[in-house]
Amino acid sequence: MPFVEEEYKKDVDDAIKIELENMRLLAGIKGKKKKKKKGKTKKGKKKGLKLPGFKMIRDIDKKDLLV
Repeated sequence: MPFVEEEYKKDVDDAIKIELENMRLLAGIKGKKKKKKKGKTKKGKKKGLKLPGFKMIRDIDKKDLLV
C-alpha cells in the first residue's frame, strides 16, 4: 500500500508541474532562471600607487627613474 501511495503522489506531482508550465506559457510568464556558475576571474594589471603623475611613470623601470 505505501508503495502505491508514493507512486500515486509522484504521478500527481508530475501532472501539477505540467499544468503549471502550461499556465505560465499561456500567461506569458517565464519560469525561474537557473543560476549560472561563476567562472574564473581574469587578473588585471596591478593598480599601483595612488599618486599624482604615477600613471605616466608606472611602466618605466625603477632604475631608469633613479638615474
